[in-house]
Amino acid sequence: MTNRVDVPNNKDGKKDDNQDGTKFGFGLVHLEPGVTRWNTRTYLFSAFWTIGFLSIISFLQNYVLKEHLGIADNELGRAVGNLAFVGEVVLLTVAPFFGALSDKIGRRPIYTMGFLWIGAGFLLYPLASSFGMLLVIKAFMGVGAAALAGMMATVLSDYPQNRSRGIMAAMSGLCNGFGALFMILILSQLPKLYAARGMTAQEAGTFTFWTLALMAILTSGLVFKGLKAGKPGKPQARKKLPVLIKEGFGAAKKNPRLQLALAESFIARGDILLIGTFLSLWLIHTGTNMHGLEITEATKQAGRMSGIVHASALLWTPVFGIILDRFDRATVVVFAMALAVVGYVGIGLVPDPTAPEAIPPLILLGIGEMSVILVGQTLVAQEAPVDVRGSVFGVFAFCGAIGLIVASQVGGYLFDKVGPGAPFVWIGVVNGLIMLFAIYVRIKTGYKSPRAKQ
Repeated sequence: MTNRVDVPNNKDGKKDDNQDGTKFGFGLVHLEPGVTRWNTRTYLFSAFWTIGFLSIISFLQNYVLKEHLGIADNELGRAVGNLAFVGEVVLLTVAPFFGALSDKIGRRPIYTMGFLWIGAGFLLYPLASSFGMLLVIKAFMGVGAAALAGMMATVLSDYPQNRSRGIMAAMSGLCNGFGALFMILILSQLPKLYAARGMTAQEAGTFTFWTLALMAILTSGLVFKGLKAGKPGKPQARKKLPVLIKEGFGAAKKNPRLQLALAESFIARGDILLIGTFLSLWLIHTGTNMHGLEITEATKQAGRMSGIVHASALLWTPVFGIILDRFDRATVVVFAMALAVVGYVGIGLVPDPTAPEAIPPLILLGIGEMSVILVGQTLVAQEAPVDVRGSVFGVFAFCGAIGLIVASQVGGYLFDKVGPGAPFVWIGVVNGLIMLFAIYVRIKTGYKSPRAKQ
């Protein structure tokens, strides 16, 4: 149900931050004036497919490495790390550009282009005849990934009023989670389904990627039709992109809470890599090497176990959304980091991630991952100046890319040289360091209400 809400003036004759706007989601989210429920529904639809497409790339690339290219088991960790490295170097390069560009031309055209670009990447991915060619295609897809990830976070910041950011982030997180769950539990079964129709393993992988390409292209059209044109705040058309990028970095330099958000982004992208890439690789590796399963069956089992992580994240998301709108968001960062430490270290110490005793740490892993993702997006949205919000989110994505590059290289080395669980223990320790920084920032800046006016 949607209705308009009139907010009375305060005693000084000025409106507080509960300004006029449409209510969305049974009245739980107060939208900024000019944002419609159709815009918001389109955004949530785009959030579903954004994380869905980005997660399925990480999941199915293991299939391509083993079945299409024949990469040896003892080289898979480094191969996955190098693919992530190349993709993130590209994202690192273009993310600030896309953020600043969105402050000039708006979010909608960049978001639409991102889906089209990823669709083209899906068409090319299974055609790689060597690992070098796969690296080139991964770099190509990094441009689309930068556009999708950056605009998803920026639009999430644009649409809700500050007091509703936590609930809106939770709704977006639910869509993210359902998107990842749909891809991993349903579409990850496509190679097995195509193989059952008489295709070879390579043909099955190729048709799976081409199916995803069609879905990405269709999604791009719906996103362009439904998102709000333009951007909030003052027009930035006369400012050059380098100036906007500089302003994005400058805003963070002046604000300790933005610095915390950027540090949180650094580790959040590393967390996503560990779950999306190294966990699935570990699960498939365990299925084929420890339990003697065929690659298609091991991929299916990996999808089921990964589904536990995403299902727990989904169930936790509404609870965490309420927490975000009730407590100081720097304090919530401390809480989120503590959850992540327990989850990552816990799963890293399990010898067999497919065994029943791995289920509790997998659940904690999902809860910790979702908490880290949501709190970072909410904190940077609260603190970013509205006129250069896209530029700040470009910097946010830039820091996330650095984190993913570090995680891919260190994680790949630890996976091959120490053991599959080692990257998870390491990333848990890094989460702990960010938690200590969050405590410092919270003490330094004091209490800030989640209803505070921007």
